[in-house]
Amino acid sequence: MKRMIVMLLALCMLPVCSLGEGAYTPSREAVCHHENCFWTTEMDVADEEKMWQMLQSPVTVLDGNQKSQYMLRAEPDKNAEAVGEITCASQSVHVLETLDNGWSKVECYSSSFHDSKTEKWNALVQGYVETEKLKTVVPHEYMGLIVDKLTQRLYVFVEGKLFSTLKISTGLPNERQPYNETRSGEFLFVSAVGDFKSDNLTCEKGIRFNFGDLIHTVPHTGSGDSKNYESFEKLLGERASHGCIRVQRKRTPEGVNMTWIWNHYKKNTKIVIWEDWEGRTVPETPMETPVFYNESGGRNYHSQETCYGVNKDKWPLTEITYADLFIEAYQKLTPCAYCAPPEKE
Repeated sequence: MKRMIVMLLALCMLPVCSLGEGAYTPSREAVCHHENCFWTTEMDVADEEKMWQMLQSPVTVLDGNQKSQYMLRAEPDKNAEAVGEITCASQSVHVLETLDNGWSKVECYSSSFHDSKTEKWNALVQGYVETEKLKTVVPHEYMGLIVDKLTQRLYVFVEGKLFSTLKISTGLPNERQPYNETRSGEFLFVSAVGDFKSDNLTCEKGIRFNFGDLIHTVPHTGSGDSKNYESFEKLLGERASHGCIRVQRKRTPEGVNMTWIWNHYKKNTKIVIWEDWEGRTVPETPMETPVFYNESGGRNYHSQETCYGVNKDKWPLTEITYADLFIEAYQKLTPCAYCAPPEKE
């Protein structure tokens, strides 16, 4: 158990990286005007106590239908300029000031989609909403999820502990489609959508958390015995979607995948999505971090000594260090698609 915990924490320590050319995230700086902001500060999943506090803290949402949006106003007036869009029921806002005139000043990442009137694609915005529309929701106490758009990892916390780490793909924006960006901030799971079609793709086990954005199994083409996931599974760990969060279907050593999340989540499970503003970095993987491989011709390296990517009769796998991956004997080993080991720099 101790080794498993060490490995889970090591998974957070991916190589330093940045957004790179072609990324369209307007929130380029870590600006947040709310005390103890969870959206952009102290992004350290190794601090289980702080992360669990974040995942269990009540959120403020706008009362309304989960498929409706509210126009954030520049001034406390219904006719004032719209400066952003908020999804009702599921999207959390920070209340910065409550006025005496029935309005409150809030901030959030604008949930502008392809048909947006404001075109504030994931911009961190401030504006005014009618105070009577605000309500407090307490997240479900069993599970909470953290999505980090920089590492392209989903961190699953259960009853206060980091339980498992999965590879994901969040939105891949571009100059023509800046609205593909997955919106950041705090959200609640509000409904089970199930399987759905997106062009020629089938996405399974969709859960709604932000209007048109769902978390779901990595998509496939074909049907029945001819389902093909490979084209999209190889993109896990990097941006690839139109805004939804694609999650691996292969089980981690803890038995977790999108099917597990589907079977275990409850309404109002909180999901926090961390922004990857330009210049943000994470620590490099320590060279002494243990990784594992199958001595009997294995081609991958793994985060744990038991992994569903290797037949059980080969367990436990042989331990080496992350540093060993760069010497000739092991340099051809590639990261496992099941257990999200640290990537090679």
